[in-house]
Amino acid sequence: MAKIWKNRLEAGTQKWSECPEKYRAEVKKLLRKDVRDGKISKKEYKEITGETY
Repeated sequence: MAKIWKNRLEAGTQKWSECPEKYRAEVKKLLRKDVRDGKISKKEYKEITGETY
């Protein structure tokens, strides 16, 4: 489920505030991995989560 939420957030079809609390920690891990892998930028990570990478 965390991967689905990550994909929705990256696609812009859902907002961080809509992500259930129980998935947020895992979603953040997946988003940080995407930053490291060059799939999204640090700026995009901040836009999605509201937190600095």
